[in-house]
Amino acid sequence: WFAGDAPPPAALSALARAVWNDRRVRARYKDRVRTLEPYGLVLKGGAWYLAARLGSRFLIFRVHRFGEVDVLAETFDREPGFDLAAFWAERSAEFSRSLLRAEITLRLSERGRRMLRHVADPAALADALASLGPDGTVRLAVESLEVAFSQVLRFGPEAEVLEPPELRAMAAEAAARTAALYQR
Repeated sequence: WFAGDAPPPAALSALARAVWNDRRVRARYKDRVRTLEPYGLVLKGGAWYLAARLGSRFLIFRVHRFGEVDVLAETFDREPGFDLAAFWAERSAEFSRSLLRAEITLRLSERGRRMLRHVADPAALADALASLGPDGTVRLAVESLEVAFSQVLRFGPEAEVLEPPELRAMAAEAAARTAALYQR
């Protein structure tokens, strides 16, 4: 229900037919023509994705980026052990981890340690928990300084930013503005 009212992508019907019938497709994708073996379709957040084999590799393609799609007469034999759900979960996790391009260091109170599971990006949580020191110091992978700032704010007084200095300054300035607001 969060997807909006956008109609399904034009290529969806042809790709679904190819998936169900184990037929190769020749398709224009981002200005390149490719011959693919379509294994399955996934709907995530209102966007359709195609899991397909290209040569010996399995890849994910956004369906709305396909131009013309021709379902070919030739069929293909599916890889016997291919599990679409497991493949999607693995690729989704890889993608989520690839977004985490920066790292911050915090000192968390006991309450902040309990909050960590609710504040950290799920893709960063396992490593953050593994890095948690006895004094509450934790290294947390984040997407950007801006995203980290919003995460730090969610901790409130249960987290002290140790690194990087720019984030520490942003948190200190926000805390001063918040204190001034409540002193009025």
